Amino acid sequence: MFNSKIAMVRLSETAMFLLIVTFVAPSLASNILYPVESESRELRTLHGLWNFKISPPSNQLIGFDEKWYAVRFETIGDYWKMPVPSSYNDVSTNSSIRDYVGWSWYQYEFYVPKRWTDDQLNVFLRFGSVHFKSIVWLNGQLCVDHEGGHLPFIGDATRFLKYGELNLIVVAVNNTLRPDTIPQGYTKFPNDSYKYPKDYRIYSHEFDYFDYSGINRAVHLYTTPKAYVCDITVLTSFGNNSEGVVDYKVDICGNNVSECNITLLDANRNIVVESNTCSGQLIIPNVIPWWPIMSGKKHIAYLYTFQVKTNNENSDYYRMRIGVRTLQWTSKELLLNNEPIYLRGFGKHEDSIIRGRGYDDALSARDFYLIKWLGANSFRTSHYPYAEETLQQADLEGILVIVESAACNLRIFGSDVMKFHKSVMTEIVNRDKNHPSVIMWSLANEPYNNIELSVPYFRELYQYVRKMDPSRPITFVNSQQIQNAKAIEYMDILTLNRYSSWYSDSGHLELIQYQTYNEVEAFTKKYNKPLLITEYGAGAIPGLHSLPETMWSEDYHVTLLQEQFKTFDSLIFNEIPILGEMIWNFADFKTPQEYIRPGLCVKGLFTRERQPKMAAYVVKARYNAFKSNSKLQNQSLNCV
Repeated sequence: MFNSKIAMVRLSETAMFLLIVTFVAPSLASNILYPVESESRELRTLHGLWNFKISPPSNQLIGFDEKWYAVRFETIGDYWKMPVPSSYNDVSTNSSIRDYVGWSWYQYEFYVPKRWTDDQLNVFLRFGSVHFKSIVWLNGQLCVDHEGGHLPFIGDATRFLKYGELNLIVVAVNNTLRPDTIPQGYTKFPNDSYKYPKDYRIYSHEFDYFDYSGINRAVHLYTTPKAYVCDITVLTSFGNNSEGVVDYKVDICGNNVSECNITLLDANRNIVVESNTCSGQLIIPNVIPWWPIMSGKKHIAYLYTFQVKTNNENSDYYRMRIGVRTLQWTSKELLLNNEPIYLRGFGKHEDSIIRGRGYDDALSARDFYLIKWLGANSFRTSHYPYAEETLQQADLEGILVIVESAACNLRIFGSDVMKFHKSVMTEIVNRDKNHPSVIMWSLANEPYNNIELSVPYFRELYQYVRKMDPSRPITFVNSQQIQNAKAIEYMDILTLNRYSSWYSDSGHLELIQYQTYNEVEAFTKKYNKPLLITEYGAGAIPGLHSLPETMWSEDYHVTLLQEQFKTFDSLIFNEIPILGEMIWNFADFKTPQEYIRPGLCVKGLFTRERQPKMAAYVVKARYNAFKSNSKLQNQSLNCV
């Protein structure tokens, strides 16, 4: 139970505290480069078993009142051990932790070397993702706070650390979503004493994946000199005579240093070109472009190394891999390096047994092996930005990525939500702007864009993101019928989530070709823009078979996909501007408890354990029949 009277008395205190936090300890929003080691930088993680506590639902502010941020949990008692990075929900055997909503607390002790202060280094504390609201203390002093899951934030730890001594880090995490956050959540106290006890709280959200919480991604401490590289922006293109062009800008923070040396290295670490300015243009002779997998090119996913050295006494070195490629989009197609791209892939989730949304190198490696085994060339980060390590791997493997914000099922549009949404998109673009694998921004998934308020909302948001990045197409994922869909005319690419013979006309596989073809044709004609199928599919319980096929069987899953494949082939044959086919979903994933699902969404081509269902083999056969990334070279085309 949740005591609303206690909460109301103390919420004003918390609001004042959080206001002070935001003013005193803002995240270094623009200083978000991925942490790497170099001649000038040291890097260490704070991974392991942290102490963990949850605040009682009836006394949510007890941790602030009793100053848990300044005392060791061993002196308080009643705590658990919790791995970092990992979601906390599925680690223990306690349902109160699995379903917990509110303030949870993490604590860890560590040493840093005394020479860090002797060498007069900056020390930064970086979290890859904490869901959702987080406040961080070092040795009892407020260091940084951040609101919004799935994205990194940084605090300057230099003056808070005890060098050569034991340090205490405490993180307070609140996973409560609100109507003004991205994504949105809702809390209500039902006025029904017959069914619910007094002050009973019901917390809900509309998205259909489990809202895993906690410190989900890496925690790093890293050092820099006092003057250091804090941001890099690159934009690539092609010049004449097989030249590559890299327009770049390097930001240096700290002491008054404005000069730097730039060196571009090839894959064999040979110097290609150099510059002695912090912003300018590099010309690469005989450039090797970055091509996605399945392109049929000699070099796939070729990466150069962009090396920066500040030009001062204590130089800072930072290196980042970049790919040289271009994107254009027309009313009919999406072009990468001036060649049409047909996307073959799926939506995914960061989801696994025990770890939840916690990033795991082994799981990520397995996923990329499976993506390549299928012959896919793309995925969407449904329904939130994925770990930076995932995008780095996509750069290396040549997998195309649509990066999506966490605005899933957005239904309240207003100034507060817009402010939050713009902040999220700023963080996403700042983080992912230099990845060659990232080919599109998705502002939202399945918003209520049948509402008139969505029109000015998405028009303004589109314009805001377009000013930040002129180089990539922008969209949001639409699920509305054509007569109700609003705001999509402002997007560069049309999208469609559609589940013919599953959510609509259930069991009627014979309607798939008729319905999907007509709808895609209608959308593309009305708006004169290409359309990407962003979701389609069916649930399949592993091992369940039925002849003839019935819903929830693996046989039905296979037949449904095959009917959709025929539709896509017909659309291609008749030159309807379809950009690709993305299945829902790559693998089964956990959902909230409800009577319509057995604890999981089972629409995956793979089980949650990453083993193939029947459908995976059918998709593998189709995707591998494409001999390049162009839909025009599809050898499986067999329209009737």
